[in-house]
Amino acid sequence: MTEILMEEQKQLALAILKDIADFCDNQGLRYYLAYGTMLGAVRHKGFIPWDDDIDIMMPRDDYNEFLAHYNGHNKIYRVCSIKDDDSYPYTMAKVFDQRTRLEDFTLWKQYQYGGVFVDIFPIDGLPSEVGDQNKLFSHQQFLNVLVHGSCMRYTFSNHYADSMESYAKAKTLIRTALKYAAITLMHPLSTKKLIQKINNDASRYSFNNSANVSVLIDCAAGNKREVLPRELFDHPKLYQFEQYQFKGVANYDFYLTHLFHNYMEMPPVERRFPHHNFKVYWH
Repeated sequence: MTEILMEEQKQLALAILKDIADFCDNQGLRYYLAYGTMLGAVRHKGFIPWDDDIDIMMPRDDYNEFLAHYNGHNKIYRVCSIKDDDSYPYTMAKVFDQRTRLEDFTLWKQYQYGGVFVDIFPIDGLPSEVGDQNKLFSHQQFLNVLVHGSCMRYTFSNHYADSMESYAKAKTLIRTALKYAAITLMHPLSTKKLIQKINNDASRYSFNNSANVSVLIDCAAGNKREVLPRELFDHPKLYQFEQYQFKGVANYDFYLTHLFHNYMEMPPVERRFPHHNFKVYWH
């Protein structure tokens, strides 16, 4: 099979994002650029040059509607999640380009429908008390450790690869050591049941009825940087991303400062490489 290199991957992922956005606009579903994709839109008017994926987020109700109705809309693309496939190995949904095949080097077992993808994260409500929020974050972090241990290979963590933090290397070593320990102890656990529990427990509080919200299904949500006021999502704004425009939160400065602090500062050249550990090929 022919490997798809990064620049072509980006164009394929961008086409997926355009299709998702058009579908959401036609169906009245809310979506927002997220994480490095939102940072790329603000700082680069497109992809972060060394980034290799696209992230968006949706309120849980819109996320569920998207999962229920997107497939069949475009024969090239397929949304996959634990809701409709017991073998699905990720906590968030992904839309895959079915003309391509993904080889994810972090997984023991490859996912049959994997290919070039866009990640979709549900946004869930939070309890009103800070103590209850912290308990929920800790609970979700623990479940994420279990699910990663149940399905991952022994690979070095790249999570902090382009971090600006002075102690990023130490955090990478600690994260890798914890990952290896988790895999050793937790590989026999059921990935399916853990991912189902992560999503069920994350969705206990309604997005629409909560003062604060967060992406709770991913271990990155296990800190206060992702406690966000719900009204941040009330009036989305269009942002230039490559040759298209996509929706993001209007107050991008609040969102990006909350996540990345001094987000306009570029990481050192030696840290400018992707977080992920995969290759993709044409079928």
